[in-house]
Amino acid sequence: MAAIVQIVGFYGPAPGTKTSLTVQRYNTAIPSQRDPGLAFPCNVPATGLTNRSCWVYTGAEITGGTYSQLTNWRWGTPGSIKSDWGLGSGKVQVALKSGADAGCPVASYFAPTGVSSEYGYDILDPVHGIPYYSGESCADADNYTTNSPLVFDTTVYTPSSPSKITKLVTHQLVLEDDTEFGEKAEISNFVRWQEI
Repeated sequence: MAAIVQIVGFYGPAPGTKTSLTVQRYNTAIPSQRDPGLAFPCNVPATGLTNRSCWVYTGAEITGGTYSQLTNWRWGTPGSIKSDWGLGSGKVQVALKSGADAGCPVASYFAPTGVSSEYGYDILDPVHGIPYYSGESCADADNYTTNSPLVFDTTVYTPSSPSKITKLVTHQLVLEDDTEFGEKAEISNFVRWQEI
């Protein structure tokens, strides 16, 4: 029997509430929510401005099964979010960490900030951003696909590991003034790992 793994997100005030996921919606709810429907939309900005969703955390949790170890956790997208959603010069950005796994440790969770129903602050905002990523960078999520996924956690998890929750991919929708208006279709991202 293989390991049993569920995809999870973390929401709300620190230390965050773990939530099992089948869907995540980029939104502007403060405190953060998994899927508030259309109540907290991401708004196309006025000319010359940039709007962002609140940042989103995505990870995995080993909940059971029989396995020796799981490692090399990777995340990716279809590689076509920008075109599929008509983002123009916008994108979905994902946080990177130089010299380390891209994922944010659960212990470093930092609640999303912004103005509820209007916009979220940038992951890298020097005042309101995530301290774990201070001075780091973000990349276009379309760069990470089936053939070149983002390695977000190289930790080796075994049945005796004290925590069975991976580090968290941290990503956010960035809207520029040339983004097409309207609700966007669902996209399917993925999480993969190696198991023995």
